[in-house]
Amino acid sequence: MGPVIQYGFAGFSLILLAILVWLIRELLTVLKTNNRVIAENTQAIKYVSTITKNTFGIMVEIKDELLKRPCIAKFSQG
Repeated sequence: MGPVIQYGFAGFSLILLAILVWLIRELLTVLKTNNRVIAENTQAIKYVSTITKNTFGIMVEIKDELLKRPCIAKFSQG
């Protein structure tokens, strides 16, 4: 009975080792994909930041133009 148990344990160990290798490969695949997603999200954030800065500048210009008008300027002063 002893050799059967030893062979069973060795077989089970090999199966667990194969599962561990498979899991590590899957983890590396997920990490590579994750890095690509992070890079694309960083690009998107930079793009949105640029658009936000441009929009803010346009809003300041519009505010200045509106305050030049006498009918609106008297409301902002009083």
